[in-house]
Amino acid sequence: MNQLTLGILTFNNGEYLQELLNSVENQGDKNFSLLIINNNSTDLSRSIINNFNKLKHDYDIKVLNNSKNYGSFLGTKQLILNTATSHISIIHGDDLLKNNYVEVANKYINLNPNICAFNFDLQEIEGSGNISTGNIIKSNWTNFKIMNRLLVSGLNPGVMPGAIVNIESLGNNYLSNEFVNFNLNGTEDIFLWQQIIRSSKKIKRIPVASYFYRRHNGQISKSFDVYGFSLGYARKVNFDTAKTKLEKLLCVSEITYEFSVVDYNESYLKGLNGLVKYDKYEIFRFLNIFIRRFTILINLITRS
Repeated sequence: MNQLTLGILTFNNGEYLQELLNSVENQGDKNFSLLIINNNSTDLSRSIINNFNKLKHDYDIKVLNNSKNYGSFLGTKQLILNTATSHISIIHGDDLLKNNYVEVANKYINLNPNICAFNFDLQEIEGSGNISTGNIIKSNWTNFKIMNRLLVSGLNPGVMPGAIVNIESLGNNYLSNEFVNFNLNGTEDIFLWQQIIRSSKKIKRIPVASYFYRRHNGQISKSFDVYGFSLGYARKVNFDTAKTKLEKLLCVSEITYEFSVVDYNESYLKGLNGLVKYDKYEIFRFLNIFIRRFTILINLITRS
């Protein structure tokens, strides 16, 4: 019985979707199921998916066509709720998989059945020609819960697409209806990782670059005007769920630094609900930098 579902949430990714589906088809290990949610795309995505679904495959396929675009946050929850296996890989509709992605994923799941989530190393590509930038993106998560809680207070030790989530150990935090009314689109990965760490669950890095990550202008790091509220709200939740004064200090120092160097609009402030007033704590951001560099050193030592 399959333990892994490859989950693809797509909205108007028609330019890249066929290549992604081809990379799924070319997996050496066929022990997976495929779940595709089309978030009411207005381009050729639906036609591409339908044609792919008509072909004969060595794995099960389930396709859901939404009647409207529910956004990436609710769409990701929809992927999780419609997964019949114990684990789901959350795949961006414009990225690509290497042929050994499923093989490596199944190996790590079998070796680590109690890990809540896995992060692959990413090989960065750009443009429609899938040109490699030569950059390998690695997460900084450690095997130490306390260190990970300090890392997540600084908010981004490595939030990776292509990550695998153990649904059985995820719990109800991320799936709670408490956050449904908030626009968290674009920050669903950040929010998910925060909730996992705040629940003292474990995340493990897979030090194999089996996932091609496409760098483009639509990402949150390049679209602050669109995702301002979402990012601010995710940071506010992170602050509220921090359990120690040190974690809250690390949260606030990162927020105030970020606001001082990035041209956010007022929606960011609304999402934060007043936390920027602690701007005097920006001077402590050096602690976040030190913690991140220290964890890189820890990982080099423990993984050598």
